Amino acid sequence: MELGGDVSRLHVKSPKSPRRHRKQTTPPVSTRVLAVLEGKDQDEVFQSAPRELQNPRVQESDSNFFESFTALSWRQENKRLRAASDEDHERHPPSESQFAIKPEVQHLSKKEFELLYIEVLYTIKHKIGTTAGGHLPYIQDLYQYAQEAFRISPEDHARLLAKATKEKPPIVILNVTVIKARDLEAKDADGFSDPYCMLGIMPGRLLDQDLSSAAVLSDEEEHHKKDEKKRGGSLRKFSLTKKKRDKTVKELLPAKLIKTTDVKPNTVNPVWEEKFRFDLDDVGTDRLHLDIWDHDEEFSVIDAAKKLNEVQSMKGLGRFFKQVAQSARSGKKGGDVDDFLGCVTVSMHDLPSTGEEKYFQLHGRSSKSNVQGEIKLRLQLATREDQGLDEDDNWTDVRQHEDLICLFIEHEVRRLRELPSSWSGKLPRAATTILHQHAIQGDVTDVQQAVCRWMAYSRKHMEYTFSYELLLRLLENLDQKWTADSLSREEEQCLNESFTALKDYCMSLIRKQREVYPYNNKHALSRLHQMVHVLVKIYSMKVFKYVCPFAKDLHSEINTVVKRGTHEWYERAIHISKKQSKLHTIDQEENIIYSLIDLTNCLNADLYGAINEYQKIFDQVANVNYFSVTYKQLEKLHSSHVIKGLEDELGEEFADCMKKRNISKGSKEMQEGILGTTYFELYLALQEFCKYGHQLPESLDTLQIEQYYKWFHFAVTRWIAVAQEKAIYRIHKAIELDKLLSSKTADLGNSGTKFSTSAVDVCCCFSQISEFWRQLSWPDVVDSYSMVLKLTKDMCDCGKVYADLIHQKLIDKGYYDDEGQFDVTEQLCITINNIEQVRRALKQLPETLNFVDIQHAVEQGSELGTKFNLHATVREADQSMVEKIQQVVDRVADKMRPDIKSDVFHLNWAPELVPAEEAVEELMKYLDSNLLTLNQYLLKANFDRILQSIWVEVLEEFNEVLVTEESRKPVIYKRMYDALGLLVDFFHANEKGLEMKKITSDQCMELKKLLSLYKKDTLKLITIFYEEKLKQQSEFTSKEYGVLNVRMCYRNETQTMFVEILNAKDVIPLDANGFSDPYVLIQFCPEHVFDDVPMQQTSIKKKTLNPVFDESFEFNVSIDQCRQRGAVLVFTVMDHDYVFENDFAGEAYVDMCNIPGVDGQDISGFDALAITALPLMQPQHKENGALDILASRSWDKDAQEFVKKRSKVEEKAA
Repeated sequence: MELGGDVSRLHVKSPKSPRRHRKQTTPPVSTRVLAVLEGKDQDEVFQSAPRELQNPRVQESDSNFFESFTALSWRQENKRLRAASDEDHERHPPSESQFAIKPEVQHLSKKEFELLYIEVLYTIKHKIGTTAGGHLPYIQDLYQYAQEAFRISPEDHARLLAKATKEKPPIVILNVTVIKARDLEAKDADGFSDPYCMLGIMPGRLLDQDLSSAAVLSDEEEHHKKDEKKRGGSLRKFSLTKKKRDKTVKELLPAKLIKTTDVKPNTVNPVWEEKFRFDLDDVGTDRLHLDIWDHDEEFSVIDAAKKLNEVQSMKGLGRFFKQVAQSARSGKKGGDVDDFLGCVTVSMHDLPSTGEEKYFQLHGRSSKSNVQGEIKLRLQLATREDQGLDEDDNWTDVRQHEDLICLFIEHEVRRLRELPSSWSGKLPRAATTILHQHAIQGDVTDVQQAVCRWMAYSRKHMEYTFSYELLLRLLENLDQKWTADSLSREEEQCLNESFTALKDYCMSLIRKQREVYPYNNKHALSRLHQMVHVLVKIYSMKVFKYVCPFAKDLHSEINTVVKRGTHEWYERAIHISKKQSKLHTIDQEENIIYSLIDLTNCLNADLYGAINEYQKIFDQVANVNYFSVTYKQLEKLHSSHVIKGLEDELGEEFADCMKKRNISKGSKEMQEGILGTTYFELYLALQEFCKYGHQLPESLDTLQIEQYYKWFHFAVTRWIAVAQEKAIYRIHKAIELDKLLSSKTADLGNSGTKFSTSAVDVCCCFSQISEFWRQLSWPDVVDSYSMVLKLTKDMCDCGKVYADLIHQKLIDKGYYDDEGQFDVTEQLCITINNIEQVRRALKQLPETLNFVDIQHAVEQGSELGTKFNLHATVREADQSMVEKIQQVVDRVADKMRPDIKSDVFHLNWAPELVPAEEAVEELMKYLDSNLLTLNQYLLKANFDRILQSIWVEVLEEFNEVLVTEESRKPVIYKRMYDALGLLVDFFHANEKGLEMKKITSDQCMELKKLLSLYKKDTLKLITIFYEEKLKQQSEFTSKEYGVLNVRMCYRNETQTMFVEILNAKDVIPLDANGFSDPYVLIQFCPEHVFDDVPMQQTSIKKKTLNPVFDESFEFNVSIDQCRQRGAVLVFTVMDHDYVFENDFAGEAYVDMCNIPGVDGQDISGFDALAITALPLMQPQHKENGALDILASRSWDKDAQEFVKKRSKVEEKAA
């Protein structure tokens, strides 16, 4: 059946209205269900009505009291989102120079500036070595770059260049490092050699002359003399033999021109790593010559070496070689001389300015010499000025080198078209060439150059702010090159000052990092990450620990700076918040609260950045818990500041709250002021502040800010009290301004369900109260109990008030009037829907207010939980509102009952041939057609209540027919039984109607059971009667009427039942003498089953209550008879009376299926059978039992006869 159109009224005929015309219809093939429920959802989940459906006039009536409080959380969330916004992520970070400490800028005086420029010109003019390593080869280009970098005019350049030209040229120096050799020839018998080196400088222009006049050659050398001339006449030997001991030849010989290495015994792969220094006369022609010898024996080393002091110049070198050679020859007969292992000659002309380090192939004294192996040398040119200074003292050159780097950096920064932070730090080729030449000419070592670069770049970084990646590269380079004792004391002191200056600079930035590195700027955070990385690198370097031995560890330094910076930032934040609060209000007291709100929100934003950005950087890079340090510092400062602010605002009232004393209600002005949103806005801000504290590591220390909620206890208590008054007012206003919601706007998942705005207003009111309490999230669960209990009671009372008020409106409309026609209008549907919707809103309170946790905490901590129960409060209100709905619903069912009664009457009196489907069709049609409007407009829960009430009416009418109408034939009752089943399916409606649990109530099941008896024939009813007796016997355990002891068994072979009556105990006295004259009747029932089995009895026992019979009986019965349903053996104990009729003493029933042998097993030994003790019963009349139904069948002779017999027994028992 399809739903009708806009049916606005349900017309229920009054009992006096004429009966509907009945038509004979063909029974439907399928099971008939409640058609109005087809397509209706089975499950109906509570959905809170959208707040936009509220009546805005109701909200405006109390100035949006509840809305203003629930909006606080939304406002707080917006502030949090703004704090987390990334709108500044791409913006360039602020300049560090605005916030960092101002470094002391060192400026050169005019004289120092000119001297440095002259030094540069002098360096360029006396450029040494061939150009390599990406350096600039053209001197004029170097002059031009230097002039531009120093910003020197052409006139001054010419003047200063002239001064540089007049300076004495430097002495060119060759630094030689003999590193190692490999694969040398083995000269000793043990397969090794004892190699050592002798090396010196050979002037190219005197080489041939020296060799021809001074060399005394061996026989082998003479044999190859011509060949040697062709090879350039290089010196073949200028070494001495010496004894194998630790003292080296170079220590014995005060050599200035020729030097030797240590002897490395027993190896063909010696490692020396020895450094030598030689002055060069002419870089273009001079050569380095090196011989390697195998040491054998000392013969005249000391005497020969003394001649070395007589060598005044390179011209005397030949005479020394001659004496050494002659000494070697004179000792040849008396002992071994050193064996030659090879030599190398290296020209200085092609040596690059960057130096050279490589393996050189060893050569022999002639082309036929058996020489093998190679030697690794490091060669580097340098200069020194002949000014009488210590050659190792180059402090001036080092300082000049640093100044020169600084000057070139400044020049490049001036030329940049981008920010210095984007500069890679790379200098042009001209600058690097000048610096390189200055380094090698000033003999500035690699580690000194690394120190100079670091000091220059770090100093200029504090002026221009370069990339920290650049500083990190310089630190790594310095860390790789530095070794202990590689710097002078002055250099170490300068490096100490440089490290300290940059450390202080970085710490000053960390101190103000919130301004310098905003947490919502990714570029700024990247710089902070790099800066901290630089600090970590500095503190991890060995050179830092060496030159700064008393520096504190980085962890404590950062902690101290973060604390100090946080304190200073907090003071600035207080000042800013006070200025901003003046924009909100001119009232001094409110100004304090607004200031605290702005300040707390500012702290929350800062903590957001601390936990999400800064913490990651400091923890990952420096292993510093930045958030913990910051939060504890802010908590300590802010808790004190808030307490002082609230004391200034509230005075004694706040002090009472802190002392947990009773707080007076105060003046009306104070009460209204407290209930403003500002206090709760501050509460929510402090709540968020405390939530950040949950990120701290576990600690036993208690933070003062964690008690923040206690500062607002008085405000929350007052808000709850006022909220109740506002809710009651809003309920009255909502009903006063109530209006129907259209079917589209009122649809909450139930098509066509009718509501009005008052229900939406009330539900939203409850929702807003609960939501605001959830927003408060009171930390002390036990302390929250009293407030939650008050809130629950208030809302439940408000719900009951609403139900009463809206129900009264229905009464005023005449709903309960008995006069006139009864109509179900939309108002009826809306009323119970509204009450149901509000009831459901209250049912959400245990979840929304977290009853379970609160109740558990209270019961664990105190005895309050036993006195009050949150759930009981809601249940009581729920029951009250359900009763109110049921009152309305029952009225509908009551008005429908007359027609239901008529249809049930028709069902009972319809002709016997009419089937149940057809007989009940009219009743189903009536219910279906008259529930259209209710189904369309009611919530399913309410519609189910209507169905439940109607179902109860149907059941009552069925039962009324059975009780009041005259008895009919079983076929009529079978039809009623089938009709009841059809109605069950009809109301269940394929699980879309009433729940089967509600349909199959006790009333329904009792009716169904009664009908199942009525529909049976008389013989079956008699059988059922005995089954009822067997059930009574099994349940009866009392011995107040005595006990009969018997033994029974069935013999299958003879098909006989043996019964032995043993005795009876405690038979009830029925004679005047206090005794009885008992005997026992034995009967097989039902009689229609055992019609051929006679009843037997025992002998009479006089004057006894404990008769002993010991009598046996045998009955011929078949096994099939014994197994019949309801087959029983009845024992009746009677009292014999000679004058009057015998009295009834008791009876017992035995199920024959339980007698041994009936199950087919053979029984041997009757005496071995167990004795059965049967408690004697008195007849118990069962209401609506089989006997009552039999008694109602006045038209059935068998029934009346059976009832007569049983009635006689019951009369005797009575």
